Amino acid sequence: MNKEKIRKIYLIFMALYVLLAASFYFLLGDQLKYKDSINNIVMVEADAVTDEIVKGVEVKQFFRPSIDRIQSMAIVFTKFYREGSGTVYIDLLDGNSILYSKSFNVKDIPEQHRVFINFEKPLEVKDRLLTLKIRSDCNPNEGVAVMMRKNVDDSILVINSRGMKGTLCFSVSGVDEIYAAQYYWYFALGVGLLFALYLYRSYRNYCHNKHDYLVRALLAIDKYKFLISQLVTRDFKSKYKRSVFGLLWSFLNPLLTMIVQFLVFSTFFKADTQNYPVYLLSGVICFNFFKETTDMCLTSISGNSNLINKVYIPRYIFPLSRTISSSVNLAISLVPLLLITLIMGLKLHASTLLILYFLLCLIAFSLGAGMLLATLMVFFRDTQFLWGVMVQIWQYATPIFYPAEIIPDKYKFVVRFNPLYHFIGNLRKCLIDGVSPEPISYIYCLIFALAMLFIGTYVFKKHQDKFTLYL
Repeated sequence: MNKEKIRKIYLIFMALYVLLAASFYFLLGDQLKYKDSINNIVMVEADAVTDEIVKGVEVKQFFRPSIDRIQSMAIVFTKFYREGSGTVYIDLLDGNSILYSKSFNVKDIPEQHRVFINFEKPLEVKDRLLTLKIRSDCNPNEGVAVMMRKNVDDSILVINSRGMKGTLCFSVSGVDEIYAAQYYWYFALGVGLLFALYLYRSYRNYCHNKHDYLVRALLAIDKYKFLISQLVTRDFKSKYKRSVFGLLWSFLNPLLTMIVQFLVFSTFFKADTQNYPVYLLSGVICFNFFKETTDMCLTSISGNSNLINKVYIPRYIFPLSRTISSSVNLAISLVPLLLITLIMGLKLHASTLLILYFLLCLIAFSLGAGMLLATLMVFFRDTQFLWGVMVQIWQYATPIFYPAEIIPDKYKFVVRFNPLYHFIGNLRKCLIDGVSPEPISYIYCLIFALAMLFIGTYVFKKHQDKFTLYL
């Protein structure tokens, strides 16, 4: 590989960085500028109800939101298990100015379930005293009441001009501005300059015959690309040897697994999880890739002892080829995922492209874990049995077939420090919700991926010279 080719590769790297930086800005959309507010008003548990709201009765709830942009509200009504008749009017006021009005037919109001109000245009009323006013034109014994909680300090509730300490069962949610977002392009430019300086330094080292890790990696890939392709092909042939369907199993396997798990778990979780088939299949595909990659990398060195002892081949070629082989299977598995997504009536938004980022993080994380396991397997053969147990525990500790919301608060730390939870959860947000995760989510995933890749690479490189003594 000559200097001209290295220079062209580095220019392609810079062009890709510019393209990715611009793409992220437009694909992230409002998620780059806003995040879910930590000041959302959470609904309290009810211990009473208001007077029946009929003609001449008014209920007013005063509150001061600390949310930059209010997007929705929810209120819990009760009809005393009657059908009811009439119309309920809900007004949101800022002083005497009406910010929003909506009416509901009493017959359409569910019994003791949340009635959601989504604002077409977010309300920017942070730290202003607002009034939630509820009235109706119902006759006695045909109206509704609002679930409430008595004796709540710092909460003002007025029922028909009668003030009291208490609060309605209502919630307010919205988003807060991410002030750092206005510096996105400065940050992107700074990182781009550092990346350009590193590439320039790497190129200069190569021109002066100095040691450089990036150039060595590129030279090794160029030199052994034929061997890598042969190892990947061998993995495919051995995996589908004498199989009738062959490569089609990469398509069918996650789909059949999803169907079985859907039939088993849909009874328990379908009601609480929207688009459950897509939710389940996305988790199955990602975790199956992780398991397949680590299982294959685990024996990538010990299983090639004859080849390693006879000729010199960079040891990392073996776990790398196994990861590439699994990545091809992953790409094929995405086809049924997209098909199920369309069948469920979900639209593919621009944010769908962002799943590639989280898949790349997953691949890097799996490669790092695979190199670590491959090293351990050489010196401690029981690793394969221990890993079989650990990966099963990891599977149940990851919200694949169940929603993360059902995990008790005291165990939430388990998923917060679970990299697969972040990879899979953010992928689902892009695919199912059609929006980008918050910017911090990208940083978390990148840190998890690079940290595992660094640890796996470091341990592998430190011990690779001793491999031949234990094979």
